[in-house]
Amino acid sequence: MTSFVPEKTQRHAAAAAAASCTGALLLVLAVSACGGSGGGSNPNALTLPQPPGNPSGPVQGVACLDLDGNATTVKPKTVAIHNNSEGTIYPVLAIGPKPVDQWLQGCFRTTAEAYPSTAVYKLYVNEGKGIPKNASVEITLPLYSELAAGQYITWWNGGRVVLADRIDRMRDPEDTPLSAPEGVSCSGEGTRCDLSTYSGKTQLPDNAFAQLSEYSYGGFITLPGQTKPYLNTDNVGYNISYVDHVYMPVAIGPRNNPYIGFSGSSQPLAEFRNTLRSFLGQGPGRGWPVYNLEELKLPGGYNVFAQRSGVFPRADNVPVKPATGAPPVLTVLACIEGNCTDDQKTNLHFGESVQHVQNLWGSCVAWGAEDISAYVTATVQCPADLKEKLEVVRRFFEKNHADYLQMHADKKCAGTTPMTPEFNYWQALTHIYGWVPFNEGCGADANPLGKTTIPDWNHAKIQPMYIHELQYNHLQPSVVARPELTFNPYVKLIHDALKMNAYAFSVDDAVGFMSELGDGLIFSVGGTKGLENGKQFSYAGGFFLNIGIPQSQVGSHEQLLKKYGVCAMGQDPDDPNCDKDKQDVSMPVSSQIAGFRVGTVPSYPIKVRFTDEKDNVYTLVVNKEYPVCTDPVQCLKNDGDKKAIYDKALCSVVDKQGQAHSRSSAWCVGGDPNQHKDQANDPQLTKNFLNFPVPVDYLP
Repeated sequence: MTSFVPEKTQRHAAAAAAASCTGALLLVLAVSACGGSGGGSNPNALTLPQPPGNPSGPVQGVACLDLDGNATTVKPKTVAIHNNSEGTIYPVLAIGPKPVDQWLQGCFRTTAEAYPSTAVYKLYVNEGKGIPKNASVEITLPLYSELAAGQYITWWNGGRVVLADRIDRMRDPEDTPLSAPEGVSCSGEGTRCDLSTYSGKTQLPDNAFAQLSEYSYGGFITLPGQTKPYLNTDNVGYNISYVDHVYMPVAIGPRNNPYIGFSGSSQPLAEFRNTLRSFLGQGPGRGWPVYNLEELKLPGGYNVFAQRSGVFPRADNVPVKPATGAPPVLTVLACIEGNCTDDQKTNLHFGESVQHVQNLWGSCVAWGAEDISAYVTATVQCPADLKEKLEVVRRFFEKNHADYLQMHADKKCAGTTPMTPEFNYWQALTHIYGWVPFNEGCGADANPLGKTTIPDWNHAKIQPMYIHELQYNHLQPSVVARPELTFNPYVKLIHDALKMNAYAFSVDDAVGFMSELGDGLIFSVGGTKGLENGKQFSYAGGFFLNIGIPQSQVGSHEQLLKKYGVCAMGQDPDDPNCDKDKQDVSMPVSSQIAGFRVGTVPSYPIKVRFTDEKDNVYTLVVNKEYPVCTDPVQCLKNDGDKKAIYDKALCSVVDKQGQAHSRSSAWCVGGDPNQHKDQANDPQLTKNFLNFPVPVDYLP
């Protein structure tokens, strides 16, 4: 998900890509956004066959190459949008430029061509009219649409779904209209669904009344022992980008995977905005900046610093407009409400909460001879442990800046003068809260933090500390008692006040990024109607069921599991004991996926069924939700606790004739519930697992 975002949000996209690289748990063909290079022009030498389709209707797929190099049809996926709010919403799908399109490289199985695109492509749903309340649309998106020979819109590679509740500033007048892209279609319920396509140079501006979400379908991978890349099409990756701003409640869930709860928020819009207003008026959030708009839209921690000097065009209709000069991007609620002088309209960009953050850095960290009086107004009594952590982070970024200057000295960057020649208080805070390296003028991939080291600290060690001990420090008792020590009040807003499992800062991947099996995504504004699962996703509330990979199948891409299903016992009056076979999720045919996630269920106990590639059907019962893990050393170690979750006597395997399998008991006895809490890297999360041996026919 790295190539579609502007420079100011590249740190978020990099985080999403990193999550893709590591988060596919049991996919042997791990879904990722990693790797790939090259440059060139046109894939037509592949002479792929045309995918099947109806000449009078939309194309039913596009042609790619499979793992054996044979032509195959990749079916489209969907984006559904449901409006549960009280007003109209205006959706836009946007695909940004990319110098290398790895999804096409994986589809055509080559890195000799780059398939670059330079435009921002925007797809408007009912442009100017939107989706009325209680209505929905479903957009069908092929992997790509070919505009001309060698020119593509890749709909699956790093897309945005922008949801607005006002039409203002929703389109750049310089955008160029395009004909309907091949293979894209739309249907509506309670509304028409007309699509308008444009190409241009810009994404939607910051003063749009909109909330940004992000998605990628499938993932570019390189398999061991193979030189050609491959596009795995199984998963859908998604997040709500509250890292940049928070404006509107959006809930996202996968399509055709009802056992994954939603990410984000299903709150009614009015309730959501009341929480934003409450945050601005009390506690660590008092005086947090807002965007210069009639509705509350709050910047994330990075944008508080990166956008402070930004201005909007004088012609824009915004509530805070000084008598002369351009209106500011960021202001405070008092100015929005008309309680500021003309000078404050120009210069008042933040309040008490941000001043506390600046005072914290001014008091706890040494800045040498630099005069920081313009940023720091009071001295904070800094605890020794917090002082040490902040100083380590400062030194880490100081070294990254020194590496940046050396790149210029070595003539590895364009121009002779660094765009950021000095390391100082302001530049440090801007880069630290974005967790972005100094590489201005050198390219987005230059001088990565991952290669920065200082004595006793490298990136692998310092980033977990930055995440869990600084960004989440509002959870520490000492900070609860002294809110002025809060490292980033915005994190408390997103995770505590709004109770969202979404990005609150750039590397908040553990709770922000999701990658799950699915045929598309469902976006819901202001409620849960339309989602397949109306409960919020939580790692603690579910588990991942793993089976072993037979030795003879290691390295294969042959299917291990065909389908699975979960039934909450006592929920269906016609089937209270879940005796009916309800396997409603089909597993991909061309991937060796050794398990599945039971993410969110209505209640326990539950009955789980799945079918392996030899048509054996496995049935087991999970009696209760996994307990809260308070001590990582003692997480679910007691056999009695494990039996309370999974009773081996309630497990069975039947063969394809419906008879009890001769190895049923041997397989069932191998079931082992366990928990994992990574104290070093993800102490906020406990992940639950239910592990089993290899499929029953492969037991020794």
